[in-house]
Amino acid sequence: MIKIKTITMAIISVWASLMAFDAQAIPTPLSIDELLTDKPLTDETSVITQSDLKLNDSSQPATITKTKLSLAERSALITHYQILAKQQQLASHKVWQRLFYVNNKHISRVEYQDFFLHPKGKQDLALELDETIAQLINNDGERSPQCRFPARTKWLTDQLGISPEVLAQVDCSEFNTWYQQINPHTMTLIFASDYMGNPGSMFGHSLLRLDPVKDPNKNMDLVAYALNYAAMTPPNENSAAYALKGLTGKYSGEYSLMRYFHKTKEYGDLESRDMWEYELSLTPEEVSFLVRHIWEMKNVRFPYYFMDKNCSYALLGLVDLVRPELDLQDKFHWTVVPIETVKAIKNAGLIRDTHYRPALETHLKTQERQHGQAFGRLAHRLTLPKISPQQEIAQQEAKQQAGLLEMAYDDLYLQHANKKTDNSFAQARLRELLVLRSQLDVPKQRITPKRPNYDPSQGHGDKSWGINVGQMQGEPMVTLHHRTAYHGFSDPFMGYATGQLLFLNGAVSVTEDKVRLDHLDLLSVHAVNPITSYKRPRSWGADFGFRQVAVDDNGQFSTKQTHGVGIMAAQMGYAKSLLADKLVCGAYARGELQLGKALDKGVHLGISPKLHCTARLSDNLQGVASINAPYWQDSQQWQIQSDAELQYNLNPNHALRLTGTHESQNGQSWHKLSLGYHWYY
Repeated sequence: MIKIKTITMAIISVWASLMAFDAQAIPTPLSIDELLTDKPLTDETSVITQSDLKLNDSSQPATITKTKLSLAERSALITHYQILAKQQQLASHKVWQRLFYVNNKHISRVEYQDFFLHPKGKQDLALELDETIAQLINNDGERSPQCRFPARTKWLTDQLGISPEVLAQVDCSEFNTWYQQINPHTMTLIFASDYMGNPGSMFGHSLLRLDPVKDPNKNMDLVAYALNYAAMTPPNENSAAYALKGLTGKYSGEYSLMRYFHKTKEYGDLESRDMWEYELSLTPEEVSFLVRHIWEMKNVRFPYYFMDKNCSYALLGLVDLVRPELDLQDKFHWTVVPIETVKAIKNAGLIRDTHYRPALETHLKTQERQHGQAFGRLAHRLTLPKISPQQEIAQQEAKQQAGLLEMAYDDLYLQHANKKTDNSFAQARLRELLVLRSQLDVPKQRITPKRPNYDPSQGHGDKSWGINVGQMQGEPMVTLHHRTAYHGFSDPFMGYATGQLLFLNGAVSVTEDKVRLDHLDLLSVHAVNPITSYKRPRSWGADFGFRQVAVDDNGQFSTKQTHGVGIMAAQMGYAKSLLADKLVCGAYARGELQLGKALDKGVHLGISPKLHCTARLSDNLQGVASINAPYWQDSQQWQIQSDAELQYNLNPNHALRLTGTHESQNGQSWHKLSLGYHWYY
């Protein structure tokens, strides 16, 4: 009886203190009977007293000096911390909101029900917070939030000052083993350059590397874990379906972890993409919190959109989680291009150091420039089945032999990685090349590729505005340009690969009597892959959009009228790099379909040879020129079309551009000339 009275008085004392703490914040109190258990107290349980639960008159956390807590003690503590959380408005805190991926209505975007502890937690994060506090103290089972949601646990205990002694005693062995295997200390942002061979990678790709403590005697980069967010796509998906589903959010995106060397092989070897590694200045505590949150994201998926809710958007959200004051995601609205997110992180002052990891093909190109194309062709012969490498190089000097064997090995490895050669032959020949090289007592001949003068974060903005002043057929004209993304042949090349990818690129022209849409590229993709001494890849292009063409009301070539038509075109051919990559020219076969009311029967179909060249004269000066000779099916006549642009870059984001266009047919000609200013952002 004495013990029961003691318990009752202690609980009443605690409740009195809590009422004095903040009377308005306290919900309807539990009854004394609800706080008591039916079981008699033993020596292992302790009575909570005012001195045991040290409460200040402000919001100082409770300090528990006992290791075993009774049900009454736990109930009182739960209520106390729930009240404290309400006072601090933690349910509306940026970090708590971002842990649940809320939308603008403060409702979580997560559909996976096990992501929440409270049945209504998805719609009401205040209820979820209260339930989390209760289970942190009460739940000592395998599904304790301490084990399932370690980031939420860490944040709440830090915000509320909950000591470990208060939490339920649990064994989170699965999480601890997983975390210790990753052993995160610092973090590196990885950018893989654009890859035209895959619609989902045309804008590049970004991921994170979770680095352990650096060892001065070991390079641990390749065995560190990479954190990737990507669309979950079925194997052998049709390219058109892949692009359509990716643009409309029909794929699910989710996080995954793998050793970094798997990604270097995928991007650097299979797809020939250079990789840039940006070491971030996040603290070990911030990195740890981020990794704890990744554990919480198991089985959580979101709709994946190539243009905005993509890999880069997800990674920006992770940085926002540990640096909530940055609000990096909020800086992007219509499109989220990977390289632009790298720039956003750089502008936030988070990049500590930058490293360049060249692709295997970049190594091969460097060797070709080092030794010459004739040397490269001879090295390529060593990868052919009917050739004996030992006999082929017998007449060469030792250094020449070493260089040939090294280049042949890289060449064959690239073929093997891309499944361009028989596996059993490749394995045997690779071993043979290594054995022959080991017999030569000469230093390594292969030199490391030179790091480019500009990394992708120093390139131009993917969006642009422009204004051109000039004339069309002698009539004054002003043209206003805007582009949503990404990079064109005429744009500053620093930090970008050779090629073109334009999305929603348009212009409006204004003359004395008319305002009209000059052109609109819904999508323009041109992959330029120069042939080399060791392979002959095809270059290709596709255009979908709208433009003005020089035709009259009957669809015939005109020097006085233009009409708008829809355009669908495709081309295929080969390109060659000249003058140490300063000049790249391609020859193509092109087919073009035009649709418009002014055309004969509404259709204009033509096929043509095409020559296209880009020239990088200096970091500031570059040019583009093309000549196209379509044969139109309806008129059964050839037409000559030529375009040229010369651009002077004031800096990566400001440029002056001179543009000229000329068309001729049946001795008649049509031309346009303008000078303009372009701003990239």
